[in-house]
Amino acid sequence: MNGRHKILIVDDEPDILDSLALSLDMDYNVLTAEGGVEGLALLEAHEIALIISDQRMPTMMGVEFLERSEKIAPQAIRIMLTGFSDFDAIVEAINKGKIHQYISKPWEPRQLEMDIRRAIEHYEIQVDLKRRMDELEALCEIGRTITSELDPERVIQKVLDGVVDTLGFDRSFLMQVDHEAGVLRGCGASGVAAEDREFVLRLQYDLTQYDIAPVVTVKENLPILVKNVDAGPISLDKALVQHLGIRSFVSVPLQVGEQGIGVLVAGRENPEEQVTEHDQRLLVGFADQAAIALENARLYGEALEKQRLEKEAAVAGRIQKYLLPEELPDISGFQIARVSRPSRWVSGDYYDVVADGKDRIWIAVGDVVGKGMQAALTMATLRALFLSEVEHEASLPAMMTRISQGLFRATAPEVFATFCFGVIDSDRGLFRFVNAGHPLPILARSDGTVIELEGAGFPAGMDPVLWAGTEYLEQQVSLSAGDVLALFSDGVTEAGVGNSEDCELFGEDRLMDAIQEARPRGAEAVKDAVCAAVDRFAGTPSSDDDLTLVVVEAL
Repeated sequence: MNGRHKILIVDDEPDILDSLALSLDMDYNVLTAEGGVEGLALLEAHEIALIISDQRMPTMMGVEFLERSEKIAPQAIRIMLTGFSDFDAIVEAINKGKIHQYISKPWEPRQLEMDIRRAIEHYEIQVDLKRRMDELEALCEIGRTITSELDPERVIQKVLDGVVDTLGFDRSFLMQVDHEAGVLRGCGASGVAAEDREFVLRLQYDLTQYDIAPVVTVKENLPILVKNVDAGPISLDKALVQHLGIRSFVSVPLQVGEQGIGVLVAGRENPEEQVTEHDQRLLVGFADQAAIALENARLYGEALEKQRLEKEAAVAGRIQKYLLPEELPDISGFQIARVSRPSRWVSGDYYDVVADGKDRIWIAVGDVVGKGMQAALTMATLRALFLSEVEHEASLPAMMTRISQGLFRATAPEVFATFCFGVIDSDRGLFRFVNAGHPLPILARSDGTVIELEGAGFPAGMDPVLWAGTEYLEQQVSLSAGDVLALFSDGVTEAGVGNSEDCELFGEDRLMDAIQEARPRGAEAVKDAVCAAVDRFAGTPSSDDDLTLVVVEAL
C-alpha cells in the first residue's frame, strides 16, 4: 500500500503538535488540530490512517473525541497520549474498543516511532482485509446476479456491467469462441458509447492471430496483463484501443472444463491508474463465475430449443398422421400392403393409395426434403397437388409437371421432393407410372425374375429453369397373377449408413432378394420380410432415414 498515509494529531499544546509533526513528516502526511472540534472537521475532509490524540483538552476530552471519530473514520487506528492520572479514562476507552494503544507522557521518541509504525501496519492489514471482504462480497453478489439469469445476451451484459460497476474498471468487453469457424467474436461491451459497443459486436479475430492478446489468452488459457497498450509485447489492435479509449487492460480466459469458450477483457483509461496484478487476480476469480453462468445459459437455451422442437415435432406428427391413409381401398384382383416408419418424430416420406371410382387405384410414394414441421407442411402441399391431379385426370407426365411446378411455387426455393406415382388398371392388368427423381419400383415376377423398372426425371419442386427442355416420361408394365410390385423410399436401400462398420448400404440387391424370397407368400409377407431384412442388416432402428414401402400383389 501507499507509504504516505495521513496521520491526524490532536493536542491543545502547539509545541507538542509541532514536535510530533516534525518527527513524522518524513514518512507520513501529517495533519494537526488544536482541539476535538477542529480534528473532527479534518476527519470529515480526509482519509486518515492514524489518529493521535491527547486526553486532557479543553472543550472536548480525548476519549470523547476518539469515540466520536470512530463514527467518521471507523477504520482509522487511534492512539491516546496521556499521563498516569488519566488511567481510569484510558481503561474505559480501551474497554469500549475506542483506542488501539495509549502512550504515556513523556514518551521516548524511538519507542513512539515504533508504535506508530506498528499502528500503520495494523491499519494496512485492516484495510486490506476489509477490501478483500468487500471484493468477496461483490464477487458473490455479482455471481448471484449473473447465475440467476438464463438468457445468454442478458448474462453477457450483466457480466460486463459487473466488471465496470462493481469491480471498478472503466471498460469491459467479452468475446466468445466459435470453434466450428475457428474465430473469436465480440458479443458485448460495457462502459462505452453505443457506437463503440457496435464496433465490439462486429469484432472478429481468427484463432491463428497470435499477435492479439484476446486470442493468446484463449489459446494458451492464461491471463494477460498489459500496463501500457503502447509498450507491451502484445496488446489489443489499434482500432479497438481507439474505440475503447483504454491505456491498460487485463485479459482473462473463460473456461468450461477443458474447453475455452471465450475471453473477458477489462481496462482503465487513465494512464496513472494502471491495472495491477491484484486486478488480474480479481478478474480471474470473477471469470470463473462468468464462464459457469454463460454455460448454464447455453445449456438452458439448448433445453428450450429441444423442448420447442419436440413440441413442433409432435404437432407435425399429428399433421402427418392425417395425411397418410388409415385404410386401404379394395381393388379387384390385387392385394396391397404398406408400412411407413419415421426415423424420428416425423417422417419426410409420403405415400398414398387412392381409389378413383373407376376400378383403378393410384399409388404414390415420395420423400420430401427436411424434417419436422417443414417436412409435414411440404408433404401436405404435395398430397394436395397429387389429389387435385388425380381428380382432374390427364396424362401422367402432364400431371407430374403440374405437381412439380405447383410445389415450386408453394415452397421455399431449397425445398423439393422425389416422387413416384402411378395407376393400377385392374381391367387391363397394367401399372402405368411416372418418376421424379425417386428410387425406381421393383417388380418380382411369378417366374422368379426380379427387375428394376425404368424411368427418370427431375425431383418435384425444383426450379423449372433447371430442367427446361426435359420432360417426364410415362412407363408401364403388365402385372400377372403372382407378380409383386414394390414402391419404396431410399430409407430402405440406404439403410446402414453410419451403422454398419464398413458403412455398406442395404442396397437394391438385398431388397430384390428379400422380395423374391417372400413373394410366394403375398404382399404382407413381402412387406414384413423387407423390414426384417433391413433391421437385421442395419440394426434397430434400421437407419437415420425414414422407411416407407408399398407392396402390390397381383392375385
